[in-house]
Amino acid sequence: MAVRKKPTTRKRRASPSSKILDSITGSDALSLLKLLAERDEEFAELIDATGRELLAKVNSEEVATEVQIALESLGVEEVWDDAGATRDGYVDPGDTAWQMFEDALNPFEATIEKYRRLSMTTEARSYCEGMLRGIYDFHKESSSEYKDWAVDAPSEFFGQILEIWRSLFKGRAPIPEMERFLRSYCPEWSEWSLRMLRKRRR
Repeated sequence: MAVRKKPTTRKRRASPSSKILDSITGSDALSLLKLLAERDEEFAELIDATGRELLAKVNSEEVATEVQIALESLGVEEVWDDAGATRDGYVDPGDTAWQMFEDALNPFEATIEKYRRLSMTTEARSYCEGMLRGIYDFHKESSSEYKDWAVDAPSEFFGQILEIWRSLFKGRAPIPEMERFLRSYCPEWSEWSLRMLRKRRR
């Protein structure tokens, strides 16, 4: 009786594309996606749909935490290093601290603008709420010495984000919705914030 040999299992060789994907950088991947989208309309639609699905996952609480962490990372040592006498004159420490605060928030504001460009208003609103909560929590909870050099920055930028939130709407902004949010998460700033929003609506 002849002995049957067991079939040999062959390992699948990695396709060249998988090796490429493991090697390319973020900018390379972006260029590759753009090239594929230009060549294939259906693939372009798939990229758009998948991208929107990914971007739609906005957790305002997580955004608030990220904003608070970014602001907590601002150190008074940087204020001292960048302020004072320079070759071009004198740099006020308060101006330096203010600029640091603005720079820390710029990436978050850029994300809101990205949602605006994509007409993803719901996501932009949630992101604004996360930023407002993060700024407020930093103001209330932080013991950083840096805050002494930027006393008015939290409330000033809080007002700016409120204005961005208001501008997301083509018609009248839903102020009652924002009122509920402010009274729940930013109670000490709710009154003047609402007065500002109502005044701008007139």
